Amino acid sequence: MIEKFGDDFEGLKKSLEYLFSWEKDFKLEIEENSIISSGLCPVKRFYPKYCEKGCVAFAEKFAEHFKAKVERIATEPCTFRFTLERA
Repeated sequence: MIEKFGDDFEGLKKSLEYLFSWEKDFKLEIEENSIISSGLCPVKRFYPKYCEKGCVAFAEKFAEHFKAKVERIATEPCTFRFTLERA
């Protein structure tokens, strides 16, 4: 993703759009130096155990590439806040 979109705030935003735009009701919101991504991911419904462990771990590893912090805000809809300093 970084090679395609860059490793800055805008690159993170574009990467999230690229990866998750398939989710039903997907949306991104910008709040100061945070990006909030939200969508109705089918993982929660079909694989609830994976959702609790795997999705958070995935988001954390994804955020590392952008030197961002991530926190899960909600599970339905699946909502994460990615925070980093803008350049």
